[in-house]
Amino acid sequence: MNHAPARTVVLARALPAAFEAACLLHCADVSAAGRRRAEPPTPTTGAAEFDQPPAATRLTWLLTALGYDATQEQLSGGGRRQYHLQRVVLPDPQRIPADRMLGTAWRQGRLVLLQAETLGASALRHAQRATLAHAAWRAALLAGGRRRRADMIGVSLGDQEMAAVLVRAARLVGVTAEVTRRPGCLIVAIPPAAASFLMATRLPTAIPA
Repeated sequence: MNHAPARTVVLARALPAAFEAACLLHCADVSAAGRRRAEPPTPTTGAAEFDQPPAATRLTWLLTALGYDATQEQLSGGGRRQYHLQRVVLPDPQRIPADRMLGTAWRQGRLVLLQAETLGASALRHAQRATLAHAAWRAALLAGGRRRRADMIGVSLGDQEMAAVLVRAARLVGVTAEVTRRPGCLIVAIPPAAASFLMATRLPTAIPA
């Protein structure tokens, strides 16, 4: 596939898918757990590895819908105590364009969600924010390490910026999220019913050209 030079803006029709893909990568990154970084992390498709197959499957689907040739593979290791990782792979020529697009989508989507609400915002704007809120939480529930209590479902994150996005996203759809610090991670928790609601909305099967 021949990709044009990276856009400085991701078009509105592609933003939900691209933002969700970027969120999946941010949820998989635990390299700076609970610490604010000097610069926002850049999603990297060349390092997309997940513990859970559904997260890798979702990222593969999203990248494919966005026009990339994504494939999913399983890595195993550990000898007697085996572990399995799911990796999403792009052809080398597509990695830089994909990384640039997802980085742009992350910045755009995050800005849309975190900016102050304004009176008189259009119904289209509200719908866009709700769609991005669902996308962020869908990614977190798939890729973040889930922690269950009787009354809450939490996701384990190493990215403070992603945690802030999830808290704001929850608020935008009428859900209260709690943030707790744990050694090596942040836990963002919501009620189980809210988790089911946030997972329910699905993107179309293809991104319009």
